[in-house]
Amino acid sequence: MNTEDLKKELKRHSPQSFLGIITKAIHSAEKYHEGQLRLSGEPYINHSLRAALTLAQMGMDCNTIVAGLLHNCISNSPSNGEEIAKEIKSKYGDDVIGLINQYSEINKATASTDTDYEIVTKFILNNAKDLRPVLIKLADTLDNVRTIEYMPTDRLGTKIQKIFYIYSPLAEYLNLDNIKKELEEKALKRYRPEAYEMIQKKMEDSNFTIEMQSKYLEYLEEMFKEISPRPGIYGRVKGIYSIYNKQKKQLKESGTIDISSIRDLIAFRIITDSSDNCFEILEKIMDHGNILTEEFDDYITHSKPNGYKALQGPIVLDEISNNVIEVQIMTHDMYYHNTYGPASHIAYKESKSRYARPTDKYNWVEEVHKGISKHISLREKNMSNPISVEIFPSDVYAFTPKGKIIQLEKGDTIIDFAYKVHTDIGNSMVSAKVNDKAEKLNYIVHTGDVIEIKTQIGKKSVKPDWLKYANSTSTQYKIQRAWKKS
Repeated sequence: MNTEDLKKELKRHSPQSFLGIITKAIHSAEKYHEGQLRLSGEPYINHSLRAALTLAQMGMDCNTIVAGLLHNCISNSPSNGEEIAKEIKSKYGDDVIGLINQYSEINKATASTDTDYEIVTKFILNNAKDLRPVLIKLADTLDNVRTIEYMPTDRLGTKIQKIFYIYSPLAEYLNLDNIKKELEEKALKRYRPEAYEMIQKKMEDSNFTIEMQSKYLEYLEEMFKEISPRPGIYGRVKGIYSIYNKQKKQLKESGTIDISSIRDLIAFRIITDSSDNCFEILEKIMDHGNILTEEFDDYITHSKPNGYKALQGPIVLDEISNNVIEVQIMTHDMYYHNTYGPASHIAYKESKSRYARPTDKYNWVEEVHKGISKHISLREKNMSNPISVEIFPSDVYAFTPKGKIIQLEKGDTIIDFAYKVHTDIGNSMVSAKVNDKAEKLNYIVHTGDVIEIKTQIGKKSVKPDWLKYANSTSTQYKIQRAWKKS
């Protein structure tokens, strides 16, 4: 779309109650980016409009859309950034300038070259007391990946790694599956075009396509038409990056990828109102096709340890195709529990165990869902609807002076931080500064703190009272070991 079409589309999807403010913000963004071009040669304003449009289509409020329009004006405009910041604050208020500043903090966090990508991702979420800047960053990244073919080769590797290992997991944690899939697919297409095209061709040749998914959907809807109330049926075709990730070891060893062993290349989630209906749906499927009995699981009669419930497994519907596809059959309550409750994908992923027990450690998954839903429902009423969250609440993330992010536990002190950086740093520590201010070593670290450890060359002895200041058992062990040696 050209600039004028993008403006019209943005206005159409924006909250109509605040269209005047959004129109004013469009004019501001055009002024700040006047004369600027993207690497593609198009006007820079188009990027801002597309990022804002993504936010509007997600159902975000007026201030988030305005911040999306202006997200790069301070840092990436030919004009004076400080003056622009003052003008934005004056015209659009503290909330909008705050969202832009928090978006910039996310950019700084992702610039760290020493920090593991997983820690960067978790820091962004832990530091986000309001989710809106994270959503702005995802909208910004989504548009960048849509035009990734114009990116210079020397910057491409790092950018793609961040898409795979920071931004895609961010979208996954927030249950934004469509954004996650598009980020991964576009990045893989540029990163490994031969693998992307190979998988795409195998999917098309084997009839695992959107068109085939639609045929299955129509067939299933007809099959269940007599079940009352009519169940909801939701289908998807497995993403090319997901297949690549699953089979990349095979690709490395043999130079090709076999997709025949993957059962969920096309999958459907069927949601109904009762357990009885779940079994009736399964009977209908068995009347019209075949289930692969050895691989089909009844997690309704015998739920997983974390409370996950569903009837699920591979089936074949011969009237459509001899391909194996997957179905999950569940009630609305089961779906909610499996998606946002203790059995959520995130809780399962973080537990790193298929036998994980129910826990309230990941209650924030449900809170994120509720927060976003409430935000969307209020967009026509309020200019600003913060999405307040507390994600990974038992973790703390602090910075070294060079920008490396150190993951700690809640209650950890400067002593824990020093030993987490390196045992030798802890043993040789003499003092510390937090955010350029001298602090005692028993200071409890908070997310976002920048901690500078002062050391003494040759110092290997530690003070015994450090033990009572250390929160982490691993730190206590290191102190005891150093004390015994000295």
